[in-house]
Amino acid sequence: MQNACEWGNIRNNIWLVVIVMQAREFFTMALNIKDEKIISDVADASSFVHIPQGEVLLKEGELQQEMWFLVNGIIRFFYFDVNGQEITDCFVATPRMPIMARPKLLLPSAVYIEASIDSDLFSIPAQEIDRLLNQYSELLQLYNNVLMDAFTMHWEIKTMVCRNTAMQRYQWFLEAYPGFIDKVSNKHIASFLGMTPVTLSRLRRVLREKEG
Repeated sequence: MQNACEWGNIRNNIWLVVIVMQAREFFTMALNIKDEKIISDVADASSFVHIPQGEVLLKEGELQQEMWFLVNGIIRFFYFDVNGQEITDCFVATPRMPIMARPKLLLPSAVYIEASIDSDLFSIPAQEIDRLLNQYSELLQLYNNVLMDAFTMHWEIKTMVCRNTAMQRYQWFLEAYPGFIDKVSNKHIASFLGMTPVTLSRLRRVLREKEG
């Protein structure tokens, strides 16, 4: 008869099998690569991570020793200005998006990365990322494409924030990040849009009155 320890090991093994299966399905969609060998290699190198709301994944100055891929949730990038105020740089909420503080891993981060809400991710160590990129040209090309997409996204955000009125920025946010206004702190949204929480509250009130 199996003891409790053996049953515990069986449950753990079953859980690991489920996670590996989920990882393979996840990376098949995330990478959009049909090669089963690549998918299996990437999935086997990954581990599943749950990040509670408010938990910091990476601090400014720390080396990013793993690449995260968002399964679900909202991840916020932020830094502190000269007055010690938090400035939200960007949000990542699209499933399958990689979470990186710099274009290259194992460099000091210039930002903090935290979970705005409870979030789930797959994590791959930096050493494994280097191995995979060196081994598979398809992944290297994909990596370069991701960096270009990230650059484009940040450029669009900065252009929107710098060139438009507070109301235009807020309306853009509602369209670009549907549902965020009810999930993410007003303080964080306001700093992302380059305005004070008071201004954001006023804009929300104005729009509610118009819609009412």
